[in-house]
Amino acid sequence: MNILSNHAEMKQGVQHTLALLYKDRRAGSELQSKLEEQNYDVKLFRSVGRMVAWLEKNPVQVALIDLEDAYHSPKYVARVREKYPMLPILAIANGTDTECLKSAITSGANHFILDPSDRSSLLGTLERLISFRLEYIRYTQVVPFIRTRIETSLPSDLKLLGGIVFYLTEEMFKHGIISLSQVNVKVALIEALTNAMEHGNKLDVHKMVHVQAEFDHEKAVIHIVDEGKGFDVEKLRDPTQEENLYRPRGRGVYMMRQFMDEVEYLPPGNQVKLIKRRSTENMLIRPYPWERRTI
Repeated sequence: MNILSNHAEMKQGVQHTLALLYKDRRAGSELQSKLEEQNYDVKLFRSVGRMVAWLEKNPVQVALIDLEDAYHSPKYVARVREKYPMLPILAIANGTDTECLKSAITSGANHFILDPSDRSSLLGTLERLISFRLEYIRYTQVVPFIRTRIETSLPSDLKLLGGIVFYLTEEMFKHGIISLSQVNVKVALIEALTNAMEHGNKLDVHKMVHVQAEFDHEKAVIHIVDEGKGFDVEKLRDPTQEENLYRPRGRGVYMMRQFMDEVEYLPPGNQVKLIKRRSTENMLIRPYPWERRTI
């Protein structure tokens, strides 16, 4: 659908079309009727295959997917997301377990509601998703041209770790560098910053950890520098060797290398450069923190 025509429809209150995937025919029909009472045009499906085929020829504003089938439902979300990366997907938790809900969001759901009978939550979330769709399209058009630079100097206080790691990870999401399944980059950041504060600066709050980070559409480059004497990273023992499994030293650097594309320590060993590259051309950009609130 053309962006400008979509915007005009929203302003004029034109009827929006929803695609609803619900295995329970009776419950699905009841939800369909409730939404149609609110002037939505709702197409109900019991098969994800039929839903995907119908979507090829019929533009909709939001796809709603019931998560009653804890095993298959996240796969349905993934299938729709793979085929339609720009389509907002609303997961209907409907009593499912937390793991299924997390899996659905990781697979591509933009948001979720716990109970479809909660009229206020259902309609409010739908309205936000329809509005965000236009905003999202505009956002993705400009992201390839944006570069973000962050600089900060933090006291060596471990209580500050969570905040700076969250901030850096959010920038990676907003630039489309990482997906929800790659959220373990947080582990690499935590290890690098902990090493700087604890081993480099000896948790001396008068010594600072300096962070410089640059983000663009292709990669994130993060420099972390402490005020310690440094160390020779080559002298660390391989933590994957049996004799070193229970030795604490070296494990953090190993984890950093698992979740980053490049980890480079610079002389004299008190500064590290971390690089995370965008993994695919079709990476789904997720600019909104609420999309990731269960992760």
